[in-house]
Amino acid sequence: MGVSATDLPGLGSSFALSLVSLAFVCLLAYVALRWFSRRGAGRSEGPVRILARCPLEPRRAVYLLQVAGRCFLVGVGDGPMSLLAEIDATAVKSEIGAGATGPTGPRFVDVLSRFTGRSKP
Repeated sequence: MGVSATDLPGLGSSFALSLVSLAFVCLLAYVALRWFSRRGAGRSEGPVRILARCPLEPRRAVYLLQVAGRCFLVGVGDGPMSLLAEIDATAVKSEIGAGATGPTGPRFVDVLSRFTGRSKP
């Protein structure tokens, strides 16, 4: 009527089955993420673009955003986002094109220092 102790799988085979199941789930997740990334999932295509980001502290940063042809300097932290300034979009494009470049383009501090009129810290 009941299951005897000799019919139950051993600890080693249960552990092996768990590892095989975990490997299968990880492989399935990897394949799904690769498939979705090739299809464009997660890419932002629309009127909002992040032109530059400058981390200030671990949970605080300043972003330079382009929204429908206008540029905004936005502060992000623990609380809500706050608009710091609106910047001329044509000036941003010319400064980004002519500014000092880092590994992915102009450095944020160089672009920001040109707009504020202050020298780099």
